[in-house]
This record gives sequence, structure tokens and C-alpha cells, in this order.
Amino acid sequence: MGLQTKAEACGTALTTEDTAFPQNLLPGGGALQQAVTGDVTGQADGMFDLVVSGKTMRARRAVSCLIAPQTADTVALLSTSDGLFITDVLVRPERTDKPLRIDATRDDGKHQDVVLAADNLTLEVEEGLEATGKNLSFRFDAMLMTSRQLALVGKKLLTSMQDIVTNAKTLLASYETSTTRAKNRIDRVSETDQLKAGSLQTQVDTVALTQAETAVFVAKEDIRLDGKRISMG
Repeated sequence: MGLQTKAEACGTALTTEDTAFPQNLLPGGGALQQAVTGDVTGQADGMFDLVVSGKTMRARRAVSCLIAPQTADTVALLSTSDGLFITDVLVRPERTDKPLRIDATRDDGKHQDVVLAADNLTLEVEEGLEATGKNLSFRFDAMLMTSRQLALVGKKLLTSMQDIVTNAKTLLASYETSTTRAKNRIDRVSETDQLKAGSLQTQVDTVALTQAETAVFVAKEDIRLDGKRISMG
């Protein structure tokens, strides 16, 4: 009987105390304090129009609010002596045509810098990754790009490298005009080197030397050799 009485007492304790969780953990057993929230209805001149408990108000975005508020967002508000501030974006409707933006916009509409500092940074994108800006700069000790298809489209491409190594199964280059300037150039082709051109002009300042086991010159009209001295054999 003693064990049964103790068990009933424990059950009563669980019913009267634990079911009040988490209120029983608050000081004095008071209710949770709710933050003031509002719905964004518009934006103009660095200020956001809000509807708070049926009233229309205006608020500024706090510096700590990393996600830029958008129309129809539900935001958390903080009232201070300097005015009303948006501290967080709490809810954003799933169906929206506007993308999720994380930026730092000042009250005057200008953007501040956003810096991400980490040992490792991973971006996982299912469809596409796009970067837009006036200047794009990458600085790496080593850089690896792996792609089934890589396209570079622009008006001008400038590369300044100490060493360039290209290893490809097939290389296709199409130019309207191609100019190469080099102090020394060496081309090594193990099998066949073929050049097709409408006209071919070779100008050498000092010596032009061609060495081959067999050399054949074929022309439909004529072959001309012009020089002060021509030696054959």
C-alpha cells in the first residue's frame, strides 16, 4: 500500500507541475513575453510602411537585420527613443516573385559592404549561380573549375600569366583577327601539323630554316626563288 500511495503522489506531481511547462521555468511563473510584430506593406526613402495591430506605422531597418524586408513580410519591431526599427524578418510568404535578398542598405539607399569570413565556404545551388557587378575579382593560391561546358563571352579577355599549361583533347578556336607576340615560341607536333589559308606570308628578319626528310613544294602556276645567291644540293 505504501508503494501505491507514493506512485499516486508522483503522478499527481507530474500532472500539476510538468504540464505547465514552460511557464513553470519562467521567473515568478509568468507568461512568455511576445515581441511586437508587423506586416510590411511598402518601402520608400529608406523607410518601411507597416501595419501593426491594425495601425499604419513607419520603421527603419536595423543594422543587425541582415535580410532585407520585402512587401508582405512579417517582421519583428523594436521601439526606441530614436524611432521604430525592424530587427528581424520572421515570416515570408512562400509564393513570391521577388528573390530572397541579403544585403546591407543604409537609410540613404546606398549599400554597404558585406564580408563573409570563414575557413571554408560552400555554395550549393540546384539550378544556376549568377554574379553581377561592375568588377569581379578572385584571388586564390589554387583554383579549380570543373564543368561539362564553359563559355566566356565578352568584348575583351586579358590574361597575364607567368606560365600557362593547356591540356585538352580537342581545341577549337575561331577568330576574326588573331595576333601573337612572343620572344620565343616553340611548337611541337608529334603527328600532323596542317595549315589552310587563302594567302600565306612569312617574313623573317634574319634566317628562315626548314629541315625535313622530304620536302615537297607544289604550285599550279609557278614557283619563284629570288635572292642574290641560291644554292641547291
